[in-house]
Amino acid sequence: MIQRTQATAKDDIRRLNQGAVFQVVHRHGPVSRVDIAARLQLSAAAVTHITSDLIERGLVFEARKDDERGGVGRRRILLEVAYDTAYVAGIKVSSVELTCALTNLNAEVIHASQHPLESTAPGAVIDAIESAFHQLAERVERPLAALGVNLPGLVDADRQTVRHSPLLGWSQVPLGHMLEGRLGVSVLVENDVNALALAEAWFGCGRSHDGFLVVTLGRGVGLGIVINGEVYRGPNGGAGELGHVLLEEHGPATRYAAPGTVEAFLSDDALQREARRRVARFPEDGDVALLVELAQRGDRDALSVFADHGRALGRTLSLLVNVFAPSLIVLSGEGLRAPELLLDAARAELGRLAFGDLAGRTQLVVEPWGDDAWARGAAALAASRYLTDSAMSARGD
Repeated sequence: MIQRTQATAKDDIRRLNQGAVFQVVHRHGPVSRVDIAARLQLSAAAVTHITSDLIERGLVFEARKDDERGGVGRRRILLEVAYDTAYVAGIKVSSVELTCALTNLNAEVIHASQHPLESTAPGAVIDAIESAFHQLAERVERPLAALGVNLPGLVDADRQTVRHSPLLGWSQVPLGHMLEGRLGVSVLVENDVNALALAEAWFGCGRSHDGFLVVTLGRGVGLGIVINGEVYRGPNGGAGELGHVLLEEHGPATRYAAPGTVEAFLSDDALQREARRRVARFPEDGDVALLVELAQRGDRDALSVFADHGRALGRTLSLLVNVFAPSLIVLSGEGLRAPELLLDAARAELGRLAFGDLAGRTQLVVEPWGDDAWARGAAALAASRYLTDSAMSARGD
């Protein structure tokens, strides 16, 4: 029994070392074996064993030789991840359509498409996902390695079950298992904002940060939390419901947000509410795109709406900075259509309300927004899991 326990512990250490080596190549590549050993405090022999097996499995390749010389005057060989060895699909589910992306293992989009949904009933959505997946698969010669699906709501990522999605009208839908039975590939299901956070951690500007936040603005307000390179979901899987945090008692409300909550100040509905109340040239049925257009043309009332919107964003960011003290906050979502209209006010309010020098130590980055961003987040979910599982199942000691 003792021998079996020791063997299990040794195997666990081996797998952890393999995963750690692969992570260094992924996050810091091109990188030499000497630098990997130094970063992880592993022996040169251990790193050589692990990287040799990663190369044999096609996950890593020797990219080129560095100008810096190693031992005995020889130039060091640099290693990189072989991101084009497989392809994955990502699908974002909304109440009206599927947004799909075909990517390599670096979450670089090869093809994107949209497919309207006739119904949000689970069976209809699964049929639509199956059809979209096969259409993506036809664009590459090799079978797709995995599928990532993200959607709004509470998701049990371990059980691949959508626990609660008001937008879709779903409760306790085992989406991942249902899709795997249909498609015959690994399927990963995640909350949409968590998937974006994971994409930033693995493939975006969060790659060099151990802890950071992703804040999304649009129809709602979402928060993705990354701690030590991993998305934090909380023990109940509901961490990040920033939109439902009370910002101002007895504040305004919207169709989907309780009075005074973050979402009641920062959602698209909140912008439209204020525009109808304060902007003379804004019609009753006007949308946010029209408000942006008016502001960019210099309409003072529209500009004042965005300035107030920016200050509300700054107050919200100050709450996050004072709690998490992150080195990075990524702002994304369709609510960032025209960031120049609100960021100056947001930064000023953040600087005023954040404790000490925390605001100055927090980098704010606005991610360019496109229709394929959510789907790319879903694909990143699948790619990161595929890479991690492949690396940790290697044989090197």
